Amino acid sequence: MRLCLLAVLLGLCFPASSRAHQKSVSYSKWTLVEGGAIAEARVRWLELTSLPLFGDEAGTPFDRSDVLSYLQTTLTLESNGGACEAVPSSATWLPAEPGWARVEWRVRCGEPPVRLHSELFATLTNHVHLATILGPEPLDVVLSRSAPRAAIGASEHPAAGGIGSYVRLGVEHILSGWDHLAFLLLLIVVAARLREVALLVTGFTVGHSVTLAAAALGVVIPHARAVEATIAASILIVALENMGMEEARGGAFVIAAALMLFVAGAAFGGLPAFWGVALFTACYFALLRTLGGAGRLRWAIACLFGFVHGLGFSGVLLEQELPRGQLVQALFGFNVGVELGQLAIVALLWPLLQWFRRRVLSRSVVRATSIAGAALATFALMVRVFGP
Repeated sequence: MRLCLLAVLLGLCFPASSRAHQKSVSYSKWTLVEGGAIAEARVRWLELTSLPLFGDEAGTPFDRSDVLSYLQTTLTLESNGGACEAVPSSATWLPAEPGWARVEWRVRCGEPPVRLHSELFATLTNHVHLATILGPEPLDVVLSRSAPRAAIGASEHPAAGGIGSYVRLGVEHILSGWDHLAFLLLLIVVAARLREVALLVTGFTVGHSVTLAAAALGVVIPHARAVEATIAASILIVALENMGMEEARGGAFVIAAALMLFVAGAAFGGLPAFWGVALFTACYFALLRTLGGAGRLRWAIACLFGFVHGLGFSGVLLEQELPRGQLVQALFGFNVGVELGQLAIVALLWPLLQWFRRRVLSRSVVRATSIAGAALATFALMVRVFGP
């Protein structure tokens, strides 16, 4: 237990970004015209400055011409005759939101383009490029390090950039979202039987599937910062529940501190929804004390918090501004990818947890994972509530 606490404290000494949903992402739009296309790309300045390609050894900052050259060489249309050429002096810098660079240029193709190729930020393993092709048949494609090319022409396989790309995006998103994985681990670590694991995972799946669909279809408009903070709060609440804080000595003080953190988020962090989180936390732990344990109530809690996590999942699809005709395909593929990734994680974790329980006191395993989860969730909660 002392080693576990020491590991957690050391981990907090080297904090990284706690916004697990904001993975590295860039965008482009390609309007096909006779003899070529008009390209429009949008990337984050922060990610550009992390590249060693810009500036010299003396630290001279790069200028816009460096950025343009990088975009034109790493983001290209391809025809059967080779890559299309960027038309000289055709670039125009467009207005963009703070922190983003947005530029437009023209490309010339000797033959009709059939593929889009991206090598943007190839050194970042989690970078995803979302592109829209505007032509006779509008198309949205998802490119990544593992799949840098996508077909856009009739001569290629028609499904190459379709539902499979959204399935892959869903898998990548769940596997790179540490907060989703932490919540899932804390749910199943106290499960005694495989049937209980199946109920918890089903509850979580039902919850996030509903809100993912609602947000992607425009039924609800999530507040990104509030959603991220509430996801961190859900991890903290489940971690406290796992430790049995409602019964343990000093548990009332810890829960009171958590409530104060939620109230402070509402008062000083500009997140009025946290008054509701604080009230829910107080009522939930009071109910646990009355019932003497979570029991079947835990399935409902997994479903309830799944609603919030689904809003977090929806951010990736909302950023693409998909045409209405592709929403169902994208939503289905992305949700299938999330479920496949989730099932893979559960299939890996459950046997390991069972193995540890047979060799280590079960209570120690639950307490160690709960302490680690509570520490990470508290850190993420403070950053997401009080951070910029």
